[in-house]
Amino acid sequence: YHECLLRMIDEDGRVIAAGEFVAAIEQLGFIRLIDRYVLECAVEEVAAHPEICLGFNISGLTATDRAWLRGACALLQGRREVANRLVVEITETAALHDIEESAGFVATLRELGCRIALDDFGAGFTSLRHLQALAVDTVKIDGSFVRNLGQNPDNQVFLRHLVGLAKGLNLLTVAECVETPEEAVLLRREGVNFLQGYY
Repeated sequence: YHECLLRMIDEDGRVIAAGEFVAAIEQLGFIRLIDRYVLECAVEEVAAHPEICLGFNISGLTATDRAWLRGACALLQGRREVANRLVVEITETAALHDIEESAGFVATLRELGCRIALDDFGAGFTSLRHLQALAVDTVKIDGSFVRNLGQNPDNQVFLRHLVGLAKGLNLLTVAECVETPEEAVLLRREGVNFLQGYY
C-alpha cells in the first residue's frame, strides 16, 4: 500500500514535512481537525481509485478520540469496499498511553473493515500482552533500528526478535527508513514483508 504523507507549503513555496508543524498544531488543539481532513481525503481517493490501498497516520491525541471515531464510522459505515483499502497507522507510544481505550478504538475501525498498523514499533514498550490486546494487522519497525543496519549487530539482533514476534502473531511487518541496498538485503533476509524508504 501507499502511505499518505501530510505536507504544508509555506508562503515561499517550500514544502514542509509534518514533523516540522504537527507538534504546534497539537498544542493549538487543531490536530483532530487535521486528522479528520486526512481521513476524508484518503476515503475520497480510495473511493475514486478502486485499485489503490492507502495508509495514513493519526495523531496520538486522535487515537482515543471518540468524536474522530464517530466521524470515521459515519464516513465508512456500509462502505466496506472502501474501508478494506484503508490502513490507519497509530504510533506505538500513543497506543500504549491508554491500552484499553486504544484497543476499543482499533476494534471499531476493524469492524468497519479498516486495517490497523502499529507505527514506530520497537521504539516504545509494547509487551506481548499489549500487542495481543491491540489486535493490529501490521507492525512498522521503527527506522532507528533500520538505519545503518549492516554496521550495527545489536540492531540486527533486535530486528530479528521484532520480526519473530510479529510472525508468531501472524502480523505483517514493514521496515521504515530503508535507504540502502545493503539494508534492503538484510531486511529481506530476516523476513520483513515490506520495505519503506527512499531506497
